Amino acid sequence: MSAWDERTGDDDGEDGPGDADYDLSEEHGYLWEPEPRRGLLSPLVLALVSVVVIVALVLPGILFVLRYG
Repeated sequence: MSAWDERTGDDDGEDGPGDADYDLSEEHGYLWEPEPRRGLLSPLVLALVSVVVIVALVLPGILFVLRYG
């Protein structure tokens, strides 16, 4: 058995925030895995507002062409 395989009595395998190896553990997380961001609006509300804005911009032009075209 090598020195790498032996465990000391004070190491229980758990790396917590106070442990020197905590930054190397999976519990700490990785910098390239950012936390998911939550926006102010849900994607459904954002899509609905976008459709309403597009219709509000296009509809007057269509009505103008139909009336005077």
